[in-house]
Amino acid sequence: MMPYRRAHWAVLLLLPLILLAFWPGYFGALRAAPLALHAHGLSATAWLVLLAVQLWAIHDRRVALHRAAGLALFALVPLFAGASLAAVQGGVALFAARSDPFHASFGARLALVDLLALVTFVALVRQALLARRQVRAHAAAMLATVLLVLPPILGRLFPAIPGFFDWEVAGHSGFALSFQLAMLAATACALILYRGRPDGGAFLAVAVSLLLQAVAFDTVAAGATWAAAARALLGVPAPLLFAAGALIAAGALAEGWLRVPPRARKRLGMA
Repeated sequence: MMPYRRAHWAVLLLLPLILLAFWPGYFGALRAAPLALHAHGLSATAWLVLLAVQLWAIHDRRVALHRAAGLALFALVPLFAGASLAAVQGGVALFAARSDPFHASFGARLALVDLLALVTFVALVRQALLARRQVRAHAAAMLATVLLVLPPILGRLFPAIPGFFDWEVAGHSGFALSFQLAMLAATACALILYRGRPDGGAFLAVAVSLLLQAVAFDTVAAGATWAAAARALLGVPAPLLFAAGALIAAGALAEGWLRVPPRARKRLGMA
């Protein structure tokens, strides 16, 4: 029996939540959004759709469709990686320009969090390719990528609570509190999915990554050293940054794919 038989419904459920969470900052202001943000948002959404199609196809025994969707990731993941780096650079530019109170306070901090999440995402897809003949481990690695989307969604939904941004707990403003609560919720989901499964190591890896992001947000990412390093990204031309991200991701996927030897071809007997 294939694992995670209803997981495609859970992935599809995230799509309306994404629309709701990102409506104020993106979907409701599409004309004002820069190209990098369009590429990042659309490729991230396309990844969720692709993953849902893959999960549904294999459970419906549509193996050819499952494989075709799998091959599509070789184009989509590099596109997402390049667009993510360009989007990070855009956020750092807003931080450096002090264009608004939010980016002035959190632009550089979120840049480090996004970079850690991107590295984790590419590593998980590479692991899925390495484990593509181990059904449960492969499915876990692919599904674990969805957990990286939860903090950005929840972090934008929590502030919908009236007066949320007026709260302050242990020195955390409303947004910082929202961010940490979102990280905690996503980490809990990852640990619940793991539950000691020997083939679910990808979920444990995501939990560790999310905790690292949460700690980095309030430590390294909040320091002057990282702020200076983040500003250095502004000296890299955006097309070059996009190309570097895409090429590094493509190389990681290719290495993961090629490390698995091809199946031995069956010899045809002579009648």
